[in-house]
Amino acid sequence: MQGFGNSLEDDCKALLGLLIQLGESLKGRQAPDQRFVDGEPLAGKVVCHACSVLLLSRGTRLDDIPGGRVNFLDYASMLVLARALLESVWAFHQVFVEPETDDERAFRYCCWTLAGFVQREGFPATTDPGKEQLVRDREANARYREELESTEAFGRLSPGDKKKVLDGKLWRLERLTDRAGAFLGNTYGPAIYAWLSSYQHADALSATQIRTAAEDKGQRQMADIALRLVAISLGQMVEAYLRLWPHLKEVPSRYPKTETLVEIYARLLQLAPDID
Repeated sequence: MQGFGNSLEDDCKALLGLLIQLGESLKGRQAPDQRFVDGEPLAGKVVCHACSVLLLSRGTRLDDIPGGRVNFLDYASMLVLARALLESVWAFHQVFVEPETDDERAFRYCCWTLAGFVQREGFPATTDPGKEQLVRDREANARYREELESTEAFGRLSPGDKKKVLDGKLWRLERLTDRAGAFLGNTYGPAIYAWLSSYQHADALSATQIRTAAEDKGQRQMADIALRLVAISLGQMVEAYLRLWPHLKEVPSRYPKTETLVEIYARLLQLAPDID
């Protein structure tokens, strides 16, 4: 599909390259907040998913499969990765970009961290290294809970939500469909996210579409949707970096065409008129 620069793939590559350069520009700099260090691997997750979608968009071919050669466009996996990429961008914004006070940043960071590591507290470790890791995890989680309980944001929660947060069962501050509306526009966002979830959870819709899009043209059309979502997410991720670190604005200014792509894709679907 035609992109706003050249092809959709070229647009994605340009935006991906810019995001990587922004990340590289931060190397060697002291983080103003140590929590931002944990934002780097989350941004890296975005880069990994985007690279994988781009690679899959070029086709999957395996000539050494016994009984037959495999050669197709795996758009279904592209859509699964696109959903994971979107959620990673939304998490980065929620935890690192959106907080306006240190209290809110500490609250969101601790909620996010506990949601990831509480689940390991009950892991049935059998080896000595595994058991030692569990002890370290529990000690770290105790510190996160203590910091969390000291925030004003935690104090404003209902008793039920306080327990969920401390148990690592509540870290997203709104439903994912609402996040989809905020980042992809209220007109299309929730519907797009529900459709991507169909491929994630393998319901009947995804199975039917895989059958009906068996021809090359149908596969290409579906793959292009995934590439478009990658471009949108990368544009929003670049803007997140520039919001957190304004001094990096000199990097995109060296690439005016890519800078224009960021402006286009970051709010592409948000500009669609809302449907009452």
